[in-house]
Amino acid sequence: MLMLLWLALLWLAPLAPAAAQQTPPADASPAIAAADIPARADADEKFLLGVQRRIQMADRVDRVERDLKRQAAGLDELEARTERGDLGLLSVQRLESLERHWQLKDRVLAQTRAELARLTNAASDDAAELAARRAAWLATSTEPHLSPVLVRRADEMAAQVDRAQRALAGPLSRLLDLGRKSNALAAQVQRGLTTVVAEVAEQDRRLAAMDSQPLWQALREGNVRQSVTAGMRRSLEIETAFARDYDAANARILPVLAAACALLLPLVFWFRRRATRLVAAGQLGESALLALARPWAAWLLLVAAIAVAYGLQGPNLRQQLVMLLAWVPVLALMQRRMLTMVGPWAYLSAVFYFVNMIVSLLVGNALLYRLLLLAVTLLMLLTLAQRLLRARGGEPSEHSFRSGSWKVVAWAACAALSAAALSNLLGNVSLSAMLVSATLDSSYAALAIYAASKVVVALAQVLLAGATMARFVERYSSSLGSTAVTIGRVLLVAAWLLFTLRSFRVYRPLSSFAMEVLTHKFQIGELSLSLGSLVSFALATMFAFWLARTIRQVLAEDVLPGLSLPRGVGNSVSSLTYYVVLLLGMLAALAAAGFQIGQLTLILGALGVGIGFGLQDVVRSFVAGLILMFERPLQPGDIVEVTGVLGQVREIGLRATVVTTFDGADVVVPNGMLLADKMTNWTLHGTRRRFELTVSTHYAADPQRTMDLLLQIARSCKGVAAVPAADCIMIGLAPGELQFGVRAWVHNFEDWLNVRTELALKIRNGLAEAGIEVPRPQREVVVRHLPPQDAGLAPGPAAGSSGLANDPPRPA
Repeated sequence: MLMLLWLALLWLAPLAPAAAQQTPPADASPAIAAADIPARADADEKFLLGVQRRIQMADRVDRVERDLKRQAAGLDELEARTERGDLGLLSVQRLESLERHWQLKDRVLAQTRAELARLTNAASDDAAELAARRAAWLATSTEPHLSPVLVRRADEMAAQVDRAQRALAGPLSRLLDLGRKSNALAAQVQRGLTTVVAEVAEQDRRLAAMDSQPLWQALREGNVRQSVTAGMRRSLEIETAFARDYDAANARILPVLAAACALLLPLVFWFRRRATRLVAAGQLGESALLALARPWAAWLLLVAAIAVAYGLQGPNLRQQLVMLLAWVPVLALMQRRMLTMVGPWAYLSAVFYFVNMIVSLLVGNALLYRLLLLAVTLLMLLTLAQRLLRARGGEPSEHSFRSGSWKVVAWAACAALSAAALSNLLGNVSLSAMLVSATLDSSYAALAIYAASKVVVALAQVLLAGATMARFVERYSSSLGSTAVTIGRVLLVAAWLLFTLRSFRVYRPLSSFAMEVLTHKFQIGELSLSLGSLVSFALATMFAFWLARTIRQVLAEDVLPGLSLPRGVGNSVSSLTYYVVLLLGMLAALAAAGFQIGQLTLILGALGVGIGFGLQDVVRSFVAGLILMFERPLQPGDIVEVTGVLGQVREIGLRATVVTTFDGADVVVPNGMLLADKMTNWTLHGTRRRFELTVSTHYAADPQRTMDLLLQIARSCKGVAAVPAADCIMIGLAPGELQFGVRAWVHNFEDWLNVRTELALKIRNGLAEAGIEVPRPQREVVVRHLPPQDAGLAPGPAAGSSGLANDPPRPA
């Protein structure tokens, strides 16, 4: 038996490799079922038609290829302009323009590469899909026991897919070649950008080092053979090439900006006429009209602001020209008190700005550049010093220059200019040029931002003026008005501060240091935090609370009261909106802090455990708050009585309701208690209240006459409602008196105590005038026993008095 088993194994051994070879690989495409072949063939033919259409749309690839060729030529020119050995002779402004030019090339190339990647991915997906479908059809054609008709159909489909693959191979190969070229261009951009950034960093490093010999030594050597026009030509070449490429990259935006600038002119004149009418009607202050008194100047200033915003990432020289041209409308719109404060600096700063711009182009001749820079520095210093000396001497002016802020700014500018002059003399030309340009640019920008803000504020005031907006401003001036003014001032100061930091060459190191500090991670176990995430969370939380509170206030006080809504709906909508906005804001704050919102499931799970142990009352109050929001059994202003507390509802929160008692105390009542305990709402369906006053008379009084008199007094009392009418009933026959009840209604719940008091006074006076006596309480004092020693001392009743007590017993 063992021998037979051994022979069988030897006979089956050669068949095992063959069987293994015939086993299809695991990743082979499965054959298509015979029943699915017709439908699958139709679907694949449609897919092949789509592939053919995409292959035939070669214009997209041609456009990408043309863009890459054009960008390659521009990059070669820019690289040749950058790799020259005279970068160190360029000013910082020209280097910044060169850096922005490389950044522009990087952005444009990134857009082209994104389009190329999209086309390449689409072609690659088509190629992969074609390969998979061809393999499926080939596997189907080799299936045994398949109908010859279906086999021919499978062979036809495999042949069609094969032709599509061959047709796609050329465009795909072309796209891959373009991808390699784009990668080479991206590397070229990074090399050029790195070179310029390194030169800018070197310029910043030279601010703290002597980069030239002292000025007196340079004058002794008299090295004036350097060409002036060469450096100017080099700078203008950099700026003009950048301006041309920048405008070409933003060709779609330029017509829109031109149209906007053209439309602004008639709009400004319309604003001026509207401002005149509003000022005459007393709906607008005269400050807005003063800002729009010169519409041409206002229009030019707005156009300059648009040009500056358009060229924030553009050439520096063009930005300087725009700022220089904007000085004419700035001076025209400057208020007289501001001109009085600034003095000649307001007029001479434009001259200094122009001269400094020209001097920055002459950096190729070091000696001439230093001499002109020193002259500009001294002229600026003399202008400020003269103004400070005049202010120190005391000149009669309504708005004296000796105000604290302007004085500090002027002295700081004098210190910077003095340091610039000293640096130029000692040989630190880079520091001197930076201080002069930064001082001039920052002061220039401050006045321009001030004038532009006045125009923008005036336009906003005219646009928002009117009866409706006046009511809105009057209602929300304490909250929204101060907030808007604060935000506007913060934005203006932040913009000026950012510009000043860039001018003084400290923005780069400060921003790098701030990013390092804000992004530094603190690892506490599994928790990872950073200062930036905490700051983002705090700012987002503050903004969320402010936004939610503002929206609730606007809805509750302005929007919802004007709508025909059922009682309490407005308060519910505003409160629910507040909590929804607050919830979304908190989620956004958590996301800004880097917290994964999906991890809230863990918090909710932990909250569920907490609810099971000790938060039932809190959750019950939250659920009760939602029920109060939707069922609306009370609203702010209602008079309620709950748990022995009577007061007015001041605020309905999601967890608790604040009730202000008539003693002035604020009682916080959990919402769960409002639903669980008995609550009396005196003003649920109105503010009326009924009160009752009890009156007693002698038995001798006529009951009907008394009731008629009481009813007449009640109906004539001020504050008693006519409907429902007051009534009077006889409520009892007590020993020695008749008891009557006067019931009356008041319209306002808060007035019922005062009306009740006034009615009681009128009833007392009315009964006295009618001769109806009110019974007085009588008491009998009976002395049962007196001590013997005090018996003889006990006095008798006074003369004329009625003794109600019995005589004491005589001793035996």
